[in-house]
Amino acid sequence: MTMKTVDVAKSLGIHPSTVLKWVKIADIELERNESGHCEFTEENVEALRKFQKNRNRQAVVKVVEKEEVVISDERAQDMQKQLDQLFLRLIENEKRTEEKAGEVVTFQILEHRSEIDRLNKVITKLENRVVELESQLKSEDSLKAKKPVPRWRSFLTGIFSY
Repeated sequence: MTMKTVDVAKSLGIHPSTVLKWVKIADIELERNESGHCEFTEENVEALRKFQKNRNRQAVVKVVEKEEVVISDERAQDMQKQLDQLFLRLIENEKRTEEKAGEVVTFQILEHRSEIDRLNKVITKLENRVVELESQLKSEDSLKAKKPVPRWRSFLTGIFSY
């Protein structure tokens, strides 16, 4: 009895495209029907179950021909070049980020400094106003103190002060 890819995927609890990927990775030989679709036998399904159990524990090793090794070396070199380029771009982006952060901090410091200067001016004005009001208060107190007390008041306070 043969099974379709969809049926195998349902029995393994995975997506049908994952079944086909695993077939390639595990190098499982399948029969194909007239339409070219894969037909899975019980042995194929069992091999996929074993692969599913072992996929997290060990890597699948394939025998590679010399030509494929050269291609993979070229691919590795291309990938290394791409990684180097990405690494250089990453370093450049980090530099830009640090520069931008420095600019932002400088701007914030200047803004804080101008706010501090403005507040210092307000404080100075308030201090001057307080000094002015204190001097006015002292002058009013001195005027009240210099004002003579009427005689009748001092007479009455003298009588009732006993």
